[in-house]
Amino acid sequence: MAKVVIAGKTNVGKSTLFNRLIGRRKAITEKEEGVTRDTLKGIVVHGDTFFMLFDTCGVYEKADDEMLQSMKQRALKAFEEADLILFVVSAREGITSEDEYIAQVLRKIGKRVILVINKAENMKIVEENLPDIFRLGFDDYVLVSAQHNINVDQLLEKIVNTLKEMNVPLDQPAKDRDYPSIAIVGKPNVGKSSLFNAILNEDRVNVTPIPGTTRDPVDELVEIDGKKYVFIDTAGLRRKSRIEEKSLEYFSVKRAIDAMESADVVVLLIDAVEGVSRQDKRIARLVLDRGKALVIDVNKFDLIDVKKSEYERAVRAEMPFVDFCRIVFTSVVKKQGLKSLLSAIDEAYASYCRKVEQSKLNKLLLQLPVLVPNLSDVRVYAIRQVKIKPPKFVFTVNRKERIRPEAQNMLQRLIRERVDPFTGSPIFFEFKPRG
Repeated sequence: MAKVVIAGKTNVGKSTLFNRLIGRRKAITEKEEGVTRDTLKGIVVHGDTFFMLFDTCGVYEKADDEMLQSMKQRALKAFEEADLILFVVSAREGITSEDEYIAQVLRKIGKRVILVINKAENMKIVEENLPDIFRLGFDDYVLVSAQHNINVDQLLEKIVNTLKEMNVPLDQPAKDRDYPSIAIVGKPNVGKSSLFNAILNEDRVNVTPIPGTTRDPVDELVEIDGKKYVFIDTAGLRRKSRIEEKSLEYFSVKRAIDAMESADVVVLLIDAVEGVSRQDKRIARLVLDRGKALVIDVNKFDLIDVKKSEYERAVRAEMPFVDFCRIVFTSVVKKQGLKSLLSAIDEAYASYCRKVEQSKLNKLLLQLPVLVPNLSDVRVYAIRQVKIKPPKFVFTVNRKERIRPEAQNMLQRLIRERVDPFTGSPIFFEFKPRG
């Protein structure tokens, strides 16, 4: 699929343009500089054409700290891999030395460039700054206002026509996927980005000791031992009471939850040194309540001297509601335990997608009067599985108002014990009256 990369200095509207082109708010857009730290991507559909769009962080001429240097290197790598680059500048502010530096970098790379003159809603200001902008040396340009959706269709037409002229494929991606989407979640600084990079076997996202390094969810399709997975790295999830409303962290956490809701399997990373916290329990409940498969990954296990069996018992004692989920132990820094993690993900996803045989449900139905005495005044006429991802079962009964919580818990346990364990996946019930 064609790769189109957005380039430009900070705060010229790259992320707003990215969101406008892909048709949804994936990138965080705020006035503070440096909001986008990783390379985001999304599929753009225009008529019967498709291309992959990448949003990059701002490129600083003088990247004088570890974070800025890391961000710069990722952006430069994206430029090198692009078929077409959208160089975004601001029509309001004119040209700065940062714009000139990026123009120099792009000319050196030698990729095809469309100059996107953004924030062009006031033509009087645009006309004042155009001579300065044209000195950058790019003749192919479009005036747009991403925020106000002005000339965005014109830009799309130019992108598509340019790619066609370059003979770059604009084919539709496969609609159906048979591989899981996995979100990596947890508190700040537990090793989520390090795990993401270890699985990808490359430095795909920024990893520093600074909590809150990851702001936007970053996803990547990878193939491991012949199996495909989409892994999503997310921002750290702190307690809501500690997050300032409408702050950058507020939006980061919102994106992380959105990413979780779009995933099939969620890997909850727990710091082995800190142990299970209240926030870990909240996140685990959030995952299961939203109907996602769950794997618990105890990371940094190389830093403590405890047997895995003992630690697992302690985790299950703290979180008895995850008793059907696998607990694995990793050291991401040493790349230990990754095979066990992938195995647990495979098992959880298989459970999440499983449709059991009706004969097994019929057999359980016959055993219910003996196995669940709490249902003595309730008659169950049928049990059917009506959906997957996650599995859902409908019980046809005579008096659904009499199904108490303890009876429902017993039915959950019996389904797992006598029909299928559904390891890693929540299962849901619905009770309907007969007829």
